[in-house]
Amino acid sequence: MRTRDAYTLFFVGVLTIVLFWETRFYLHLSPPTYFRVNRCQNCKLYFESDTTYIERQKLQEMIKFGGRVKQFANKEYMKREGYNESFLDSLPIVRKIEEDFQPPECKIKSYSRSKKKVSVVMNYHNELPSLLLRSIYSVINNIPPENFYELILIDDASNLTVFFDLKRVEVLVKTFLVPVHHIRFEENRGLIYSRRYGCQIASGDVVLVLDSHVEVKEGFLEPMLDELEKDYRTVAAPVFDFWDTYNMKFWSYDGVSLGFDVYLAWNLFKSAKTAEAYTTPAIMGGAFMATKAFLSSIDYFGKGMVGWGNENIELGVKTWFCGGRLVYVPCSRVLHFAANRTPINHGDRLKAPFFHYNHHIIIKSYFTEEEYHEFTKLSDPGYEKMLGEDFRLSVQQNRQTIMNNKCFKNYTWLRRKTMPQVESYDGDTLIAHTVLADGKCVEGEWLNQAWMLVGKVCPEVKAQLFTARLTKTYELRFAEAKCLDWGYDQAMFVDCHHLQGNQITLYDSNLKRIVDIKREKCLVRYNNTNEFGFGRCDSTRNEKGEYYIPQTTFKVVYHPELLNRSPP
Repeated sequence: MRTRDAYTLFFVGVLTIVLFWETRFYLHLSPPTYFRVNRCQNCKLYFESDTTYIERQKLQEMIKFGGRVKQFANKEYMKREGYNESFLDSLPIVRKIEEDFQPPECKIKSYSRSKKKVSVVMNYHNELPSLLLRSIYSVINNIPPENFYELILIDDASNLTVFFDLKRVEVLVKTFLVPVHHIRFEENRGLIYSRRYGCQIASGDVVLVLDSHVEVKEGFLEPMLDELEKDYRTVAAPVFDFWDTYNMKFWSYDGVSLGFDVYLAWNLFKSAKTAEAYTTPAIMGGAFMATKAFLSSIDYFGKGMVGWGNENIELGVKTWFCGGRLVYVPCSRVLHFAANRTPINHGDRLKAPFFHYNHHIIIKSYFTEEEYHEFTKLSDPGYEKMLGEDFRLSVQQNRQTIMNNKCFKNYTWLRRKTMPQVESYDGDTLIAHTVLADGKCVEGEWLNQAWMLVGKVCPEVKAQLFTARLTKTYELRFAEAKCLDWGYDQAMFVDCHHLQGNQITLYDSNLKRIVDIKREKCLVRYNNTNEFGFGRCDSTRNEKGEYYIPQTTFKVVYHPELLNRSPP
């Protein structure tokens, strides 16, 4: 027995030594194709004390060692926040992105030297420590010392095993030679509350809000400050370059604006690729800069909103309504590390999805009563009653902000001014969430690189599950730019090609069925499955002999009077 224990201890010891030295050797390996490590990653930085520098080196070795250990249990670490943790832990805390994704014209542009002081607001919840550290070091190291004023770091009640590592990050940043204010919430408050709080306590001339899983490109600050110098009511955002560290794929949102319809569904549309800043109805939300004076005048953002999601839309609405403007700045770049799943739903105190709650806050606060009435047709009849006193108080305060600033506008005005590319829905029919015979709900889900219709267990409040528009041009659109295509075996929403053909869709108001009139098929759900496909409207089998349920009906809640149209 003792011999076995001795062999076990020997094996563990050898493995530990091998992994430790492997991590040190790993520093000298070639980094990924897109990025090259800065040669001065081991230099002491201007904001580091001697203690900071030594502790950073120790923390770097500890993280790299942990990253190698994680490779032996990679599947487990894929489940947490959706990152390739072992790879990310292998990257240095201090590094420089040498690859240049800016428009070529950015190299010859010059900017006036702004003297504005910048407060950086960064909040996190159970963030991967290596990602958080690179975010912190990257932004401070790339803001000129004469512009950097303070870092406001907010821990939104982190509580997973990484909390102990995050405590070491907290200890490290407190030794910086620049002002760092570390705040920890004992109760999870959500991203929107955290950011709003950080902006409120910021003391600099300018507030820079950043995600905690980014790295900024050298020279990212000056182009955005230049836009703020032109008009203090400007909200400037860098262009995101995304890096999927699982598949080692890279993509960018160059020349893309973020619009939204009257139901607040996102609508991305192309703008001209240029080195000049261009306006956008809204921004992505993971990084933006605005003057403290303007943010304070519009009462910051997200008042009454919960969790995370669509605070970027709310900021866009208030900014444009109150005489400001939102711009993307192509010469300012931020590398965003993409997770392979949606963020966790922290900060949600409601029984309903907080996206839907936040939709109600925005539309009720800033749009007309008629626009809000149309939006509420998508909700359960009892949903508005359960919103509570907090909702009504938040709406009242938001409306008071609009009145104080005389920002009397509506969605129609905003669409015409900032996003004429977004279609008016006049003449469209809205087909809303549907409950099936077995109690499940129809929902859109991203599967196999396409949006698929599936049957899922209904939430307690069936708010905005499946909502599609039957357009004037006979397309059934979901997720705005995706159309139902009858050329597949399963019900699949793919890119709209606007050539009709396989994407011609009608609605039979008598049968309450979605139909392909040319093929005499209906949208149906296969028997005993959660999958949708296409079958004959008068049969219980499709051509492959698979049983399906022909009685799948869909509820029309908007413009039902427009259904009586002849096929093209």
